[in-house]
Amino acid sequence: MIDLDRLRTDFANTTLDEADREDVLRLLLSQRRDDDADLLRHLLAEETAAHREGWGVSEAMLLAALLLAECGREEDVWTLWEAKNASFDTMAGLDGFLLFPAGIAGTTAHVIASEDHPERVDLMTYMSEYLEYEKLTDDDIRDHIANLRSYHEG
Repeated sequence: MIDLDRLRTDFANTTLDEADREDVLRLLLSQRRDDDADLLRHLLAEETAAHREGWGVSEAMLLAALLLAECGREEDVWTLWEAKNASFDTMAGLDGFLLFPAGIAGTTAHVIASEDHPERVDLMTYMSEYLEYEKLTDDDIRDHIANLRSYHEG
């Protein structure tokens, strides 16, 4: 049995296998709090590492990316970008709209301001091409995230 309250305070010292991570993420789908961003970053990093070694995109990876994007923090774009780049399958399987956790303007401004980040140019290029191709607005991004949440809750 997963003790979510304990995990929230001691996730760095708790070993979770893939099934445990998915169980935690399912709990967080209905019980996420504003202060869960650190835990979600950790879970997404664990999923990213696992996906560098395998094929496909797990339910846990999709949930971790969704829940972290829902936190709405611009700095999480880097963790989400790393997850998207874990493999060919994650690049195709994680939706690009998740790369705008603080909306288009807020996230883009953060990436532009991150002049020393080694992935800045690649992410800016991807974001620009994605926005041009998809013609997304902040409302579109919110709708996509709401639809993805509904899918996972269903």
